[in-house]
Amino acid sequence: MRNTDPIQFEASNDGAIALGVAQARHVPMMSAVNLCGRAAGPIQLDTVFGVANENAPTAEGLLFNQLPKAIRGAIDEWALHLSARPWRFRREAMTHFARVFADQFRQHMDEMTDEEFESLKEVGFTCLLERMDDGKRIVDLHQARIYLDSVHDHHREAARRFLNSQAPRALHHA
Repeated sequence: MRNTDPIQFEASNDGAIALGVAQARHVPMMSAVNLCGRAAGPIQLDTVFGVANENAPTAEGLLFNQLPKAIRGAIDEWALHLSARPWRFRREAMTHFARVFADQFRQHMDEMTDEEFESLKEVGFTCLLERMDDGKRIVDLHQARIYLDSVHDHHREAARRFLNSQAPRALHHA
């Protein structure tokens, strides 16, 4: 069961935000960053109250459009299949796809460093996310976690905005 503690935001003249949280005994607190599993960045006034995921990348900015037609077809098939699933189930499948994506490139390249392989996995993951991104607001923590793993700044910024708009949650063990 999750309980939300009341939060008071106090902004100083230099733009820093102080959070005042009511203390409760035996209720461990976890921030959105801790729940997410990856650093979501500092809280900034302009993003705390901003609208999440107001991105509208141009067609030229999409990695998907730079890929060969055969690969784009495979990505579209995966995206179509995954779009019918809730965000909480998509991450594992997207990570698997990204590994397969990078493996395909590795087979056709004589030498590939581990760093290049990891980079290709990130590109594959992002290409798949591009096809599933409908430009709507991020609606849950699972979707935000996926968006944080994108190579696109607009995806990561949308995730940060969502995470910053969420009040810290307390985990209560019954």
